[in-house]
Amino acid sequence: MTQLQVPVVTFPEADIYEIHRAQSTGTLHFRNQGSRNNWVWAQAGIEEVYGALRGRLLAKLVALLKIKDPRSEDTVRRVAGVQLLTPVNSGRLSDLYGLVTVQMREDTRGFTIVDIGTILGLTHLITEEDRRWLVNSRIDLRTFNEVY
Repeated sequence: MTQLQVPVVTFPEADIYEIHRAQSTGTLHFRNQGSRNNWVWAQAGIEEVYGALRGRLLAKLVALLKIKDPRSEDTVRRVAGVQLLTPVNSGRLSDLYGLVTVQMREDTRGFTIVDIGTILGLTHLITEEDRRWLVNSRIDLRTFNEVY
């Protein structure tokens, strides 16, 4: 699999969805260019954690997998390999930009396996410095209302 279709509720309608197509080519090239691994929102905890991110973390999608349970022919798990980012200052908004800053994790794990149901949609990051980004929560009204 190289693409995950995530239904995202449009703002302000509660019953209308748009489809975010999160892509991951792993290390393979995309259209004769470098690899393409989109940044996504991942539900990682309850709403009270990670400050303004309200229980969500940002992650780079690096693999999409379907795993069949050998004990049961009918059981298939759909999972994703992601590189999770860590919020700086516990996810508080920076005084300078008014945005949350995130950075690459310092732990030794290259990626984490998550259920695809925890992926909430695409996100937009602005490079601040090497391995550190600003979360562009002003890209659309839905994101703006969710992050604050």
